[in-house]
Amino acid sequence: MNMPTLSQTHEAIVIGGGIAGASIIKALKNNHLNNFLVIDSENLPAQGTSGHDGALCHPYVGRGASRLQRLSMIAFNEAKQIWANYWSGKGVLHLARNAENHDKKLMSERLLSQGFSFDNAQVISSNEAKVLCGVSLAGTFFPEGGWVNLKQICEDLFSELTDQQTMMSCTVKKIAYRDKYWLVYDEEQKIIGVTPRLFLANGLGVKSLAASANIDLPLKPVRGQLSTFGYKKGSPWANCQPRVALSGKAYCLPPIEMNDGSYQWMVGSSYDEHEEDLSVWDQSHQENLSLIQEMLGTKCDLAEIEPVDAFVGIRCVASDRLPIMGPVKGHPGLYILTSLGSRGVMWSALAHQMFTEHLAEELRHSAFLDTRFFAGARLAGLGLSEDLVSALLPARFLAGASNSKPILPSG
Repeated sequence: MNMPTLSQTHEAIVIGGGIAGASIIKALKNNHLNNFLVIDSENLPAQGTSGHDGALCHPYVGRGASRLQRLSMIAFNEAKQIWANYWSGKGVLHLARNAENHDKKLMSERLLSQGFSFDNAQVISSNEAKVLCGVSLAGTFFPEGGWVNLKQICEDLFSELTDQQTMMSCTVKKIAYRDKYWLVYDEEQKIIGVTPRLFLANGLGVKSLAASANIDLPLKPVRGQLSTFGYKKGSPWANCQPRVALSGKAYCLPPIEMNDGSYQWMVGSSYDEHEEDLSVWDQSHQENLSLIQEMLGTKCDLAEIEPVDAFVGIRCVASDRLPIMGPVKGHPGLYILTSLGSRGVMWSALAHQMFTEHLAEELRHSAFLDTRFFAGARLAGLGLSEDLVSALLPARFLAGASNSKPILPSG
């Protein structure tokens, strides 16, 4: 093996130039760890799923206070603050699963029991939705919900980095731990960099890199296609368009009026498990159109609307559908952030804050806290309890690993 040079040694190395990597970079900079290297296989940041410019963001609503619901509530509040400069929209209407049996009183009581308030979640009838959202669809309205331009976040952050802090168009083949340092190798088995802190944040690519260090993660690809449909100003479709983002079996953003008076409408996303084909599928366009037509209950002529553009991304999903974030037990200095699924806006914001506070604790103790993930006083005060932190840690998937309870500060 070739020996690393001094210039190849960094305080931290981040693999992945998408929104996951961006959130880690911000956490490193918050802790004044500026001698870092970001590696990505593409020539520009956000060339994968993070190239999305309309990522929807609102809390999850379930039947009870599940881990996903509790985590998404905290993550949503973090996202509103951390990605505030990239926030768009004037609310999100989450459609009722069964409009005919939509019990406004029962649903309101359920939301209150899950920690929502009238300020951040309003159960509305179809008549109220028509006035507030432009469509006659009952559901839960999130006034603070919206969407975020993930690509712009990544591009802006990378524009602030120096040439010494980035290495683009470089594919990492494997990682190895030697003498308290992590070694990162390229496809020719040459050392790219050496670091005491290695962050794997390259989506589905985390699976193979973790495997090279004998860590098995149950990750799978899920192909998602967003369709942009176009229709003319005089089309009946223009009479049933929402003024806010809708979320249900599919989701859509409010249509955008073009200079010629026509409209373009982003609708999606398809969900194709174990698919990694990045080409545009006509069948996904038809699926997205059918779902939005079903959601709106419209009988508008399908001949008057047509696909004009598409965005295809390969989401990374874990077997339990929760993100994987934190230090890896038994591997000092190794961290993982992946499995953001379709909630990259929220999970990346939560990860940013958790990594910021975790790194601060490590630096204060002058030791790698590889078995504990500190939530920090502020997040603990917002409800990030031990069971929720443990539900995020990579240790939940490691065979024979005891998932030690995280230390949460009392104040």
